[in-house]
Amino acid sequence: MKTLVLIHGHGVDAAIWEGLKPYLQEYQVLTPDFSTETKYKDIEAYADGLYEWLTETGIKKCVLIGHSMGGYLTLAFAEKYPELLEGFGLFHSTAYADDDAKREQRKKTLTFMETHGAGAFIKQSGPTMYSEAFAKANPEIVKNHVDKYVQLPTDAVIAGFKAIMTRPDRTQVLQKATVPVLFIFGEEDKLISFEKNIDLTKLPQNVHTLILEKSGHMGMVEETASTAKVIEEFMEAI
Repeated sequence: MKTLVLIHGHGVDAAIWEGLKPYLQEYQVLTPDFSTETKYKDIEAYADGLYEWLTETGIKKCVLIGHSMGGYLTLAFAEKYPELLEGFGLFHSTAYADDDAKREQRKKTLTFMETHGAGAFIKQSGPTMYSEAFAKANPEIVKNHVDKYVQLPTDAVIAGFKAIMTRPDRTQVLQKATVPVLFIFGEEDKLISFEKNIDLTKLPQNVHTLILEKSGHMGMVEETASTAKVIEEFMEAI
């Protein structure tokens, strides 16, 4: 049985993957949770933490797919521990570092969190993770998202945010990849621009791509069946 490891993004936890699990029962699906961790100082340290977790769990080979910040972690892991991977994927994520404008925006967001707490940040950012059409049609899902994640510890949310801010460009990891690479983009994603990042799909030798036309930044919730189908096809191709 192949092992699929799904890494959640920033400001959420491993529960975001629950809707996918019923579709992926022929695989061992693991969803480690980093949402309350405060000990990691950068993305590389998160990747080392994942390596330790996989080692303790007895996993010697896996497919790794990371959502948003989880994608940054996935690229750092692929760079440092390629021998463990049979394939990897970026889910609403990017290999580019922040540009100057984004860095300035993040500095302001960090100050806001340090002043007002992570809960205030989640109240603002949570609804923007969904497409406007999905949020309008499913207000209870967006409300439940915010109600759940405003409870994340501020120090843990800030630790993850600082790690995001200092991550380097890792496009070379995609160029050098010797295993299949999956990209999942949301056309309505306000956080990871589809137009800016679609060219990343030209870098790996063996690439699989899904464009979710109705999704923002939470395709595993917004278009669960389509997401599960492409992940299953990716696993079968491996």
